[in-house]
Amino acid sequence: MRIWITGVGITSALGASARETFDALIAGKRGLSEIDLFDTADQRARIAGQVRGLHVPPGPVWSRSSALALAAAGEAMRHAQLSATAARVGLVVGGTTAGMFEDELRVSRMLALREPRRPLPEMRSHPLSSTLDALDGVLGPFCRHAAAASACSSGSTALWTAMSWLALDESLDAVVAGGSDGLCRLTVTGFNALAAMDPVPCRPFDRERRGMNLGEGAGFVVLERASRASARRAVPIAELASVALCAEAHHITNPEPSGVRAGTMISRAIELAGIDPSMVDYVNAHGTATPLNDVMEARALAFALGPHVARVPVSSCKGQLGHTLGAAGAIEAVIGALAIATGQLPATAGLGEIDPECSALQLLRASQRGQRVRAVVSNSFGFGGMDAAVVLTQPELSSARSPQRRRVVVTGGASLGPRGLVSSSEAASLGEGEVAGGNVSDVASRLDPARARRFDRSAKLTTTAAQAALADARVVDGSRFGAVIGSAYGAVDECAAFMLRIVDKGPRLASPAEFPNLVPSSPVGHASIYLGLRGPALAVADLQTSGESALCVGVEAIASGAADAMLAGACDVGGALVDEVFGPLFSVSAPSASLASEGAALLALEAESFAEARGARILAVIEAFRTARGERWTLPDPRTPARAKVVASAPDLLVDSPAWDVIARVDPTIGAGRHAGGGASAAVVALGLLASQAADEVLLVGGRCVGDASMARYAFVLRRA
Repeated sequence: MRIWITGVGITSALGASARETFDALIAGKRGLSEIDLFDTADQRARIAGQVRGLHVPPGPVWSRSSALALAAAGEAMRHAQLSATAARVGLVVGGTTAGMFEDELRVSRMLALREPRRPLPEMRSHPLSSTLDALDGVLGPFCRHAAAASACSSGSTALWTAMSWLALDESLDAVVAGGSDGLCRLTVTGFNALAAMDPVPCRPFDRERRGMNLGEGAGFVVLERASRASARRAVPIAELASVALCAEAHHITNPEPSGVRAGTMISRAIELAGIDPSMVDYVNAHGTATPLNDVMEARALAFALGPHVARVPVSSCKGQLGHTLGAAGAIEAVIGALAIATGQLPATAGLGEIDPECSALQLLRASQRGQRVRAVVSNSFGFGGMDAAVVLTQPELSSARSPQRRRVVVTGGASLGPRGLVSSSEAASLGEGEVAGGNVSDVASRLDPARARRFDRSAKLTTTAAQAALADARVVDGSRFGAVIGSAYGAVDECAAFMLRIVDKGPRLASPAEFPNLVPSSPVGHASIYLGLRGPALAVADLQTSGESALCVGVEAIASGAADAMLAGACDVGGALVDEVFGPLFSVSAPSASLASEGAALLALEAESFAEARGARILAVIEAFRTARGERWTLPDPRTPARAKVVASAPDLLVDSPAWDVIARVDPTIGAGRHAGGGASAAVVALGLLASQAADEVLLVGGRCVGDASMARYAFVLRRA
């Protein structure tokens, strides 16, 4: 299966379009200037790649991040001559900040009770998923969507997700995928607190480099199967040959210094693309200009490219655009595609004397034109060691084989909630007995205090549940496992407390230890480090269905061959703002106070062949999974209705399938509580019904409202092995 890029879009500090940005890069222009969005007088570093003249549409779902995404995604769709009303089009957005710029001062005042804690309509732009809903109302309706976060590799992770969709869903015509992040006080202050920022324009790979400059922007591509694009006579810009993800499992902020783990991932991406390192003609480096990252990347490229590293031109665009965080991977993928299409390569701005430890790289000091660019590697590395490598090629160059759809099985699971830690053998009991509510007690007793000393509450809950799920699956070595964790709102209360300290005491007293935990993907990063997980690692956000969204990503990653095994689930942590502001604001039906809760739950998912090879006990088979947006779905009927159950994360959710509508329901909120991650708890209850032989097949369903009319829904049919 070939996937063509038929449309591209960029909004950046260098231009309002992809071509304007690319031409400015080739011309050597730098888009770095002093930030004027907010006061930076007390910050050590005050310059960034700020987008000027950005129009933010009116309305409660709109934020600066969403406006950037609208501009770039809209350009990509116009470029591809694609309409979501005339085709079945999906949307994937990677990011980290969402509506933080608009809400960060408001939530800090609410936390301090200087402003009443009440759900305000304008706070609908805060969650990562708000960009999906904002774009859906203007560019949609999209038939399915997802919000992905893996820190600074989020944009690349969005492309990885889109590839699995196109590989598995033949009814999907195209996917609009990319990343968007706007500047905000929290990220500027946090990276300053880490001493990772240069007060002058940064110098990637330079001997005297002192850190990065932040930036903001968005990059999007339209992805289509080559067969479909050819049929409508679309002209490909480049081919998205592969995307590989990995977790370094090393440190929450520092890269694994040898570069071997990142280099192995790059090698894997090149192999998946069906090319040889000798065909790589350009590398768009992550190149943040921080001392540790640049050296690690140089070692990783030397490992992956071998003797060809002496030939391949390498450059970083961050000295011109700034580091656009969750948007960087997508913006740089567009730059790589345009390099293939035009034969032009941008230089590394600010590079003077090359660091001797990076001297193996052929770093570009000046832009090059008239080059033959057959294949491009674009790297992204994020907090928690969440890495991604994107390979783009000339159309038809790749000889990669179409992936064979693999069967996905469940080998374990665990739920951590008001009734404590429950494994698959006991999970059926969560649908019975007295109603449980409240928070989780004794959070960290199962973790090594020394290794978990920097964990926040969400990381503790996530890691404890993940450790239990691996144990339930009888996994001794988890290095082949990845992880995808859903979260509705992220670390809202923690972000508010961080901002409150900045407001009260000034940015110079911001805690460098706290800041990494505020990134939406930090819980999965901590879990992967603690448990040694080295497969794909990411977070997803979809409000009340964040757990179901994570399960869908995990199942599709395995079924498409992008991963062998994944821990998939969700974590939802209580707090003053979550309980009093965001919960009521986004609740479909106001939950009773007795059910207000928190928790974490995960399933251990594996390719059947992988599970069999390691001698795993298979508890269930994922017989079918569906997603739907305002359309009916087709579900396989229960084989033996008397031995079937329905588990719904929202008890009143319609199944929309006559054969399943009459099946007895189990309410997972009785024992797991009701919270935004409840879909993952429901999945563990479903597994428990099969493991305890209370049922032979279970339909797991979840859904949430999108806008005023439609419903995003998920369904999984699990059968006993």
